[in-house]
Amino acid sequence: MLQWLFSRKKSLIYTAFGSENYFRVVYKLQAAGVSFRTRTPTLHRQHTNGFPFLPRTDNIQYDIYVAKEDEYKAQMAIHGKPV
Repeated sequence: MLQWLFSRKKSLIYTAFGSENYFRVVYKLQAAGVSFRTRTPTLHRQHTNGFPFLPRTDNIQYDIYVAKEDEYKAQMAIHGKPV
């Protein structure tokens, strides 16, 4: 899996912070038919604000990768304009 994700044939297309931003981008990629993989490097480092009774801030980092040949299509799906 790691080999596929970090292959030279893959490109980091977008980094989203928070699940709301992540799902917004993922829905756009899915609607455009773009295959992707996600890496969450900060998932194991989620921090509370020091008080267990207060809600956590949703600031998880999601790195979204696509095949190099799908970069343009992915950018168009996410941003809706040529890059």
